[in-house]
Amino acid sequence: MTTVNYDRAVSYYDESRGLRAGVSQRFREAVLALTGASERTRFLELAIGTGVIGAAFIAAGDRYIGVDISRGMMRRIAPKLKRRAEPRLAQADITIALPFADASFDIVQAIRVFHMLADWRACIDEARRVLRPGGHLLIVERHAPPDDAEPPPWALVQTQWDAILQGLGVDSAGARNALYPSEATLLGYLRAISADTRALDLLTYVELPVSCRTMVERRAGRMFRNDWALPEPIHRQATRLLYDWLERECQDADAPAERRMVFRAIAARF
Repeated sequence: MTTVNYDRAVSYYDESRGLRAGVSQRFREAVLALTGASERTRFLELAIGTGVIGAAFIAAGDRYIGVDISRGMMRRIAPKLKRRAEPRLAQADITIALPFADASFDIVQAIRVFHMLADWRACIDEARRVLRPGGHLLIVERHAPPDDAEPPPWALVQTQWDAILQGLGVDSAGARNALYPSEATLLGYLRAISADTRALDLLTYVELPVSCRTMVERRAGRMFRNDWALPEPIHRQATRLLYDWLERECQDADAPAERRMVFRAIAARF
């Protein structure tokens, strides 16, 4: 099994990865405009999680199916819909075999998924199999826009955490980045398998405000998957050093700050 299972993150996932009200609806509108989707369009979301994005499609009445390896994550979707719709969901590892027939969907989207996959090529191949000819595959990640001159203060917590772990003999940044295929790598693979492919900025949005202390507390609580495998003595020592740094270096540690972000999509048609 090559897909990261987020069962352990169910209780805090929306708190730490959620979006402002209205962002998921704007995401849906951007996808409809990009693909020309209609009420007959059949959607599949790979690794739907708690429905941070997908719930907006389901609530709007789209023909939308979500698949995830974590049943616990998917159980969080129905309460968000407030009985406006019934989610159609399936459990599967998206890098092995999707439980759908060939050419079952018009649009397959993977939103912030590929950093969790060791075998992302297998995921693309399965997505291609279940897409109808001419269907859209959307691979969506997020990044800060290039004109962002200065990151918010809380972004320094990640940098400091990596430095602390490196000092303790753990290359967390290398381990984290090893799974990320670059945009150029993804485009190259898609074009090699005869996809008509382009990359574009899909949507600019503002994240929920976060303080430095909140980000430190999330590290202390192992709320990011790269910390899950840290040995307890290493995590305990790193957490102590991070709190020391917070009190010593962070002014206004409790002041929340926002960050502007971009959902960037690779759109492929086979």
